[in-house]
Amino acid sequence: MRGPERGTRRRGDARGRAGARDAARPARTGAGRGLPVAMIVACFAAGLLCRLPVLGGEHREGDELVYRVLVRQLETGHGYTLRGTPLVGLHYAPEQYAGPLFFHPPGGVALFWLLHRLLREGGYPLAQLLSFAMFFACVMRIGQQVLDPFRGLRAVLVAALAALTPIAVHVNLRYWLDGPMLAVATLACSLFLAARTRRSLALAALAGVALGYASLIKLNAFFAVPGILLLAWAAGDGTARGFDWKLAAVFLGAAVVVQLPWEIWQWRETGSPFPAWAGKPAPQLIAVNAFVHMVTIERPPWIYLSLLPRAVWTLIPSIAGLALLPLPARSRRVGAALLGWILGIVAIQIGLGFVGYSKLLRYVILVTPACLLLFGLVASEAVTWLAAPVRAPRQRAFAMALVTAAAAGLALELAQGVAAAVVDDDYIHPLF
Repeated sequence: MRGPERGTRRRGDARGRAGARDAARPARTGAGRGLPVAMIVACFAAGLLCRLPVLGGEHREGDELVYRVLVRQLETGHGYTLRGTPLVGLHYAPEQYAGPLFFHPPGGVALFWLLHRLLREGGYPLAQLLSFAMFFACVMRIGQQVLDPFRGLRAVLVAALAALTPIAVHVNLRYWLDGPMLAVATLACSLFLAARTRRSLALAALAGVALGYASLIKLNAFFAVPGILLLAWAAGDGTARGFDWKLAAVFLGAAVVVQLPWEIWQWRETGSPFPAWAGKPAPQLIAVNAFVHMVTIERPPWIYLSLLPRAVWTLIPSIAGLALLPLPARSRRVGAALLGWILGIVAIQIGLGFVGYSKLLRYVILVTPACLLLFGLVASEAVTWLAAPVRAPRQRAFAMALVTAAAAGLALELAQGVAAAVVDDDYIHPLF
């Protein structure tokens, strides 16, 4: 009996030592206990409140006028073109705006047309409010899929930024295409991550359909593809063998199939599947429009490197924490994938700037999901690290500095998101 007794005693001692280690280990503040539903709902309500000004105002900014005229053209049977409308003239160069088809794909304008048919002028702001709701819900779902665990402080940080990050607030306050494109592209990411988890070709195809529709709003939606695939890889085991390339092929194939009819339509009407890319102004427009000249000629292509941190104030603390914190392997892999998503889109837009495209901050709006998820990951890990009971003075000082910088960045970003809704546009406009 001595052997079994001794084995039992040893197992008991081992369990006791493990329990002591667990008790000594600091609580993971980023995990928390349960999903703080009330605070997440409060964040969503705050984001919705800051977007309610879209219900008022004249909405006579240039792009807003264009999209409203296109809706009127569709309703009166004149087709998806600005040809023959009063807009085409001095400030809307005929060579760019008077073609047989408008240069943006029709997905976003079709959404405006449908909601306008149902609610008249109320359809335009409803499109933006619905886009915000979809974006918020999908970001929270992605957080559950890739940030393990997704509870407590981590979930609240992501929810707060999803509600009030300035670029998203800014675009939802106008009758623009960027808000719907961001929402549907984020939906595509969430669906593809679900397809990866379940090994479901059907879900991958559905994700591709969502991405295809996002690209029918703006072709830029495809810029998010490398980031989505990278995040799916990082959320798995981080090996090429563990990544399901068949799912990726179905995802991209379905998106291309959805986009293809538009390219064929353009080819038939204009003689080319890619006759123009919105964002590259015609020379006449650059010559006569001071604003277009400024954002196309005067702004350098790398302007995004200075503009983005002035809107997404949490970005620099996020990158610093990712580089310097001793993160768990999976968290570091996911964080690196999110950073790759951000840098990839910024690099594409810088490249487009070099070949003559305009430089507007909303053109990099697809970095938004990655930015706020990265901050939620890094900031919660920094708080957890700071809460450890035993740290060297230098380690504690570093953790305190990082948490302070993260808190300051969060406060500035949320304040700027509110300012985008309530402050005179002359304050916000130069940045965006």
